[in-house]
Amino acid sequence: MWTRRSKYQGLYRVAKGLARRFPPLRWLYPGMRVKRYAALAGLGVGLMAFGLARFLPPPPPEPWALGLVLLGLTLLVGGVRSMNRSMLSAFTEPEAVPERVYVRRRLEQGPKVVAFGGGTGLSRVLRGLKEHTANTTAIVAVTDDGGSTGRLRLAFGLPAVGDLVDCLAALSDHPALPRLLHHRFQEGEFKGHTFGNLFLLTLNQEARNFAQAILEANAILQLRGQVFPATPEAVRLKARFRDGSEVVGEVVIREKRGRIQEVFLEPEPQRVMEEALRAIRQADLLVLGPGSLYTSVIPSFLPKPLLEAMAKAKAPLVYVVNLMTEPGETDGYTAYDHYKAIAYHLGRRPEVVLVHTAPIPEEVQGRYAAEGRFPVAFDPRPFAADGVRVITGDFREEGPLAQHDPEKVVRALVALV
Repeated sequence: MWTRRSKYQGLYRVAKGLARRFPPLRWLYPGMRVKRYAALAGLGVGLMAFGLARFLPPPPPEPWALGLVLLGLTLLVGGVRSMNRSMLSAFTEPEAVPERVYVRRRLEQGPKVVAFGGGTGLSRVLRGLKEHTANTTAIVAVTDDGGSTGRLRLAFGLPAVGDLVDCLAALSDHPALPRLLHHRFQEGEFKGHTFGNLFLLTLNQEARNFAQAILEANAILQLRGQVFPATPEAVRLKARFRDGSEVVGEVVIREKRGRIQEVFLEPEPQRVMEEALRAIRQADLLVLGPGSLYTSVIPSFLPKPLLEAMAKAKAPLVYVVNLMTEPGETDGYTAYDHYKAIAYHLGRRPEVVLVHTAPIPEEVQGRYAAEGRFPVAFDPRPFAADGVRVITGDFREEGPLAQHDPEKVVRALVALV
């Protein structure tokens, strides 16, 4: 029996065959709701042309010709409008398109910023940056070995994915995506894992290449920027302490609570992503931090190709100092101690240092003191002696926590470009 469905299937096969030879004809696939509106617009053009022809000499214009022109114009405008709505409705709400296009085009003209780090500190800065530019690149430490990330590293041998997920969520253009990526399973075999971690694990197994998996994640999530690992290799963090002892693993480093001399990656990575190197070369601004000094910020630039690229980069380098010290990492550290550790590992001094100097409320300090965390002390004199520009001010977000306000920090950063 010849049914409507079989008729469309036959037309679809014919249209698909033609589209292979002439790709623009793909818009003529049956059921796309494009042809009818294109035909309507074409009819409008024809009526307008016929009506306008009656105004040309030598014969005098006919009274009905003006009506024909107006009818043709109406059909043309209506057809084009309906055709656009039909095509755009497959991707988003048509009414939201002008705003999205305007925002995207405006942000595409923003500065090229490369931000290094990991964890909550970097993701907060990224959330602020995406409101000012679509040209942000996050280069993320992949040495975390705790929680869900640590379990996946041990089971599948892939680099740490947790901080990458945080940064992907931060640069997302869709408000629901962060909630989805951060969803943590509460029971069953997936208990403790987040959807985002499993998403990257799945892409890695499909691509059989972690670098390719990250590229696919960037494409799928349609970010306002891009996110890359410091290295696509499964490396671990090793620390040498001032007493000469050495330990391997972020969790162990924090638990040792010694005075850290230096940190390095083990084994030494041989590969970094070319996209990350290109972003550094083209950057208008390089940003380090905020974040855990030895276990987030420094590991994000330790691979040798990144160090070499940053040494040659013409963009100014800014370091955002933490608000509070961290037990087991930076006990007793001043802002200058943080800066010196960065310069030692990087082999280049940051030209600008961003320091929060406004008072932190007593109740907030008390909450952190119970965890062994205290405000980072600031003395401008050693910075002045090194010729480093220091930007001071109130960069804390209002509320019960001592954490940077993304908008305040980003306003200061963008002003440097």
